[in-house]
Amino acid sequence: MSVSVEAYFLTNFCMDFLAIAIVARSLGRVRWRRVGIAAALGALYAVIAQLPSLRFLGAVWMLPLISVMLAAIVLRVDSPRAAISGGFAILAGGVFLGGTQFMAMRAFSTPGALAFALSALAGAAALMAATAFRRRRMVTWEVRVFLSAGGGEARFHALIDTGNRLREPLSGLPVLICERDVLADVLPAGYDALQPGEAPPGFRQVGYGALGGRGRLNCFQPELCLVDYGNGFLKSPDMWVAVYPGKMPGGVRALAPPIVGAAESAQTRRAKRTVG
Repeated sequence: MSVSVEAYFLTNFCMDFLAIAIVARSLGRVRWRRVGIAAALGALYAVIAQLPSLRFLGAVWMLPLISVMLAAIVLRVDSPRAAISGGFAILAGGVFLGGTQFMAMRAFSTPGALAFALSALAGAAALMAATAFRRRRMVTWEVRVFLSAGGGEARFHALIDTGNRLREPLSGLPVLICERDVLADVLPAGYDALQPGEAPPGFRQVGYGALGGRGRLNCFQPELCLVDYGNGFLKSPDMWVAVYPGKMPGGVRALAPPIVGAAESAQTRRAKRTVG
């Protein structure tokens, strides 16, 4: 049975869009324009790989490379390691969705456009359930953070670091460490013009001996700080935010103190008691 180029492209675009969107959503990095561009490029690759002179592009070893390229587009990665991990997440999501769809189509006695669409939706639902389960398992290790200070706002992902024992000296509160670029909108004007060792009004300093060096970091207490463990934003425990100059090692943008992960467990237990 022959299939037109347009139909083949559209079919691959829809499947790529579903897989990439669900994986990006599970990573908290959905940008629909980027998802559409990545899906279109993936579909174009599938069409080109069918040309007799370019069949080698459809080799198995090419799939990880294409997936890494798509991850770099849709996830806005900032390191090769992040691109590789995102690429394999997209590749695994596509294989999972396609396999689930194939098994679902076998339940239809007369395969056709409707059977294909329904099985694709079944595969998407299964992939969403699988990524949701993964997020629940990872929820105590990575959180989304929203904070406001000085009339600005910042949104970012933070890795919960059990080794982060920093405390603001006067208050004794734990400290979240975040890259300076992520906090650009909440830092006061002229922050970058400060001399080493200087802190803006309202800021304090905390010493550190990790992240590949030693020194002192300027820190501030946000006016509002919310954290999302995968089920919506909640008020975070009281803490300070330290401004880390430059890039953190390993592609991490922020390190949250252990109390943030413990707070999620306590809130879960309170919710269960309420429901009970």
